[in-house]
Amino acid sequence: MSQAAVDALRAEREEVLTLARSLTSEEWNTPSDCDGWRVQDVIAHMTMGMRQVVDPASVPAGETDDVEQDMELGVATRKDWTPEAVIADYEAISEQAIAVFATLQDEPAASMVVPMKNLGSHPMHLVPNAFAFDHYCHLRVDILKPTGPIDRPAPASDELRLAPTIEWMLAGLPQMCEDALAKVVTAPVRIELTGPGARSLTLGGDGDLAATITSSTRDFVVWGTQRRPWRDFDVVIDGDTELGAAVADNINVI
Repeated sequence: MSQAAVDALRAEREEVLTLARSLTSEEWNTPSDCDGWRVQDVIAHMTMGMRQVVDPASVPAGETDDVEQDMELGVATRKDWTPEAVIADYEAISEQAIAVFATLQDEPAASMVVPMKNLGSHPMHLVPNAFAFDHYCHLRVDILKPTGPIDRPAPASDELRLAPTIEWMLAGLPQMCEDALAKVVTAPVRIELTGPGARSLTLGGDGDLAATITSSTRDFVVWGTQRRPWRDFDVVIDGDTELGAAVADNINVI
């Protein structure tokens, strides 16, 4: 089960609130590392995802299969909100969402598989993992330096936060990247992640392992979401390096 993800999200919520309350008006309006979004828009986006859980009728319905486009609709309606309103909305909705997420760890709800558009279909107990992942990425990569614009001490990237984040990424990867990987995975390839939240995943069918891609979990969060190229990190490919590189190029978890 994913109680750890609920605990991680509680910790991340406190980090978001602490950061948000410290931002100047200029910092709220600074472009984030998410193309087209200010820092304020990123926090509004984080709220909209949780709104879909606790008050779906308040979220504009998208007509596509793209979850990110759905979120953009909600962010657009909040472009002119004051920072105080954005913080209040996040604080209230995140508290309600975490209460809901805690109930998803009990059967029979925990094992019920739900479709999540282009995120794939997942058991409900993994839903809080998606939000722990979302918080981890947006806070550390899109808002805070060195990749984001805001100069504040980075929250911990420890087992508490990374274990549920990586669990979500590896659970979602085969579905989110299915079409792209089908074109390049010609033999089994293992993704070996080291450090806090260490896990592994083998892609491809039967047969001998052809390549292994080894990366730290912290780096994988960045290159596995295509926020930065994997070649910018200490990623090691053993075995068939051409195959391993092609697989790494086609990983894009959202």
